[in-house]
Amino acid sequence: MTAELCPPVLVGTDCSGMETPLMALSRLEVPYKHVFSCDVDRHVRKHIAGNFSPAQCFPDLMTRDNSSPTTPSVQLYIAGFPCQPFSSAGLQKGFKDKRGIVFYGCARYIDSKRPWIFILENVRKLINHDGGKTFKKVMQTLYGIGNGVYSVDWKLLDTQDHGVPQSRQRVYIVGILKDRQRSEIRFPETIPRVSIETFLDPVDIAPTMEDLPSELSKTAHRNVKRTMEDLAARGERPLWKTFVIDHGSSAKRCSVVEDKVMCMTKSRAAGHWGTSRGRPMNLDEMLRCQGMERCFKQVTTNRQLGIMIGNAMSQNVLERLLIKVLPAAGLALGRPLVDRWAAGKVELAAQTMKRQKKSTDPRPEVL
Repeated sequence: MTAELCPPVLVGTDCSGMETPLMALSRLEVPYKHVFSCDVDRHVRKHIAGNFSPAQCFPDLMTRDNSSPTTPSVQLYIAGFPCQPFSSAGLQKGFKDKRGIVFYGCARYIDSKRPWIFILENVRKLINHDGGKTFKKVMQTLYGIGNGVYSVDWKLLDTQDHGVPQSRQRVYIVGILKDRQRSEIRFPETIPRVSIETFLDPVDIAPTMEDLPSELSKTAHRNVKRTMEDLAARGERPLWKTFVIDHGSSAKRCSVVEDKVMCMTKSRAAGHWGTSRGRPMNLDEMLRCQGMERCFKQVTTNRQLGIMIGNAMSQNVLERLLIKVLPAAGLALGRPLVDRWAAGKVELAAQTMKRQKKSTDPRPEVL
């Protein structure tokens, strides 16, 4: 089968968010038919309607009748079910949190419609929540669908190990219908970590130690000022070397990482602080650190887009995972699936976004 004759993959997503799966398929040049989306957030639905135009868009998977013929079947089903019930940043109520039971809504769809492939994503904490009992229930539920019609496997993947400088550990669970399966489930291997520099806009004006958040934002101002002073006292050059500060957190929880960004979340919709830029990361930089680019029309406020970026799946990880699992279920056969991340062909700031670093950097050599 030639690439031109490759039929479109029928795709449906729940907890759809920014529709990272569709952006990943587009970047891989895999033809697809967008069958349905679903999200409870009206801002997300507005983003989806303005950019992807699914055949159907459901407001809530928990109220959807999956047995109805009006609920469509798909070949590829992807859902990043809510992480807050399991995240270390939340109350960790698990299935006692109403958002925690959304997983069972996803499982009901899979059981009813039997997609060829399903991919589910959640935070690392899901693995050991409640002493591992929660994850055991999740896997038992998926293994038990149709008395075992799916091959199911999982792996913990970190965004920073797949071509993008963001520390973001997520559990990816993959299922393939056994009667569609052509090869075993495989996950992408890690590749060398990359610097955040080409993911950030070039320096236009040299920052100084006085470039701080507004004093009206007292906690953020103190967090950046204290961290910059601590770094300088250690002999670091934070105005030249990029450190990223979680300046929006409390003073006690404020953290700093070098040459990458910590896990981005919806609560940091305005971006983390970059010491070498003297400002928070902007939306384009945040997108790049999720493996994305502006391939969509912005139809929401900057804040709402920042929230969606923090909630999204990492596109680089999904691309590399889809390269493995689509052929394993007999999808996208005959189409070359190029792993641009492993090939080292990704310089988002310089190539994809068509920006070039200045030959003369305005920052001083000695700080």
